[in-house]
Amino acid sequence: MQYLPFELHCHTQHSDGTFTVPQLLESVAAYGYTGMALTDHNAVTGYLEITEELQKRTCLAIPGIEWTTFFGHMLVLGGNRFVDWRFVTPDTIDEALAEIQSIGGVVGVAHPCEVGSPLMCGCNWEFRVTRWDLVNYVEVWSEPDPHTRAKNILALPWYDNLLNQGHHLALSAGRDWHGPDKPGKVPLLTATYLGIDGAPSISSALDALRAGRTYVTLGPTLDIQLHQGGACFGLGDTVHAGEAELTVQIAETERRELWSRHQIHIDRVRLTANGAPLQEVPYTGEPVTFREILSPGWLRVELLGSYTGASEQRLAITSPIYADI
Repeated sequence: MQYLPFELHCHTQHSDGTFTVPQLLESVAAYGYTGMALTDHNAVTGYLEITEELQKRTCLAIPGIEWTTFFGHMLVLGGNRFVDWRFVTPDTIDEALAEIQSIGGVVGVAHPCEVGSPLMCGCNWEFRVTRWDLVNYVEVWSEPDPHTRAKNILALPWYDNLLNQGHHLALSAGRDWHGPDKPGKVPLLTATYLGIDGAPSISSALDALRAGRTYVTLGPTLDIQLHQGGACFGLGDTVHAGEAELTVQIAETERRELWSRHQIHIDRVRLTANGAPLQEVPYTGEPVTFREILSPGWLRVELLGSYTGASEQRLAITSPIYADI
């Protein structure tokens, strides 16, 4: 199992972006991502321009679409045919989700707490989902800097509330990337790391999202292992409530030339359970081990620290490990 960086929310000239399709893939590759998802608004035509040769010289490209509706934006990745978004209402969303899952698609909620009507009609999530088992992930970080917009501050507790209701959902970050950066300027770059089993491919990336093997980061990378009863578990897995040992190894080398210029510094490692901090220890550069008696619910790891212009912020957040009774 290897965790690899992806950018899962991108636009081109096929909707409201300024990127050509080749420009987008070239930019994604230049920033060290393994792959990306093409998620133009209500359009899938851009993927027709993505050839095997283009992917070989740039990065893996996952076909997708951003359902852009009056009731919320939804990222739909993969699938073997088009599912019509135009007539879906808040009360029929479950039927649409079931259809997407039936064709092998993966569903993510995009920026669920974005400002809604009348300023940005449809950006705020208002679909009345009852079958959250048909949703795979939630975009908790949107745009390059996840800590400058209220929508991101609100998105994590919104997501945590769903977890506290017993739903199993991965998390993601998406730049919502629309066009080339200014020459010489590298913005703060989030990444969604996917736990890929085998060679990177569209199917292995989608499987990672389905399984909850994801974490989001501003730079440092993570290796999380939970040991219980002689077995080893990872992100997205379900363990038993009770005694467990969780080890966190942090690396600060991957894609460092891109994020170190923002003076990112790790201060602490936090273990959060059921929405509340459980343990927190200073980061010394060495692996961190938490020993806990787990309660039923969920737990995740967070890195806290600073970067240019901001302090006491989350630098990385993992998808949960779940504990049953």
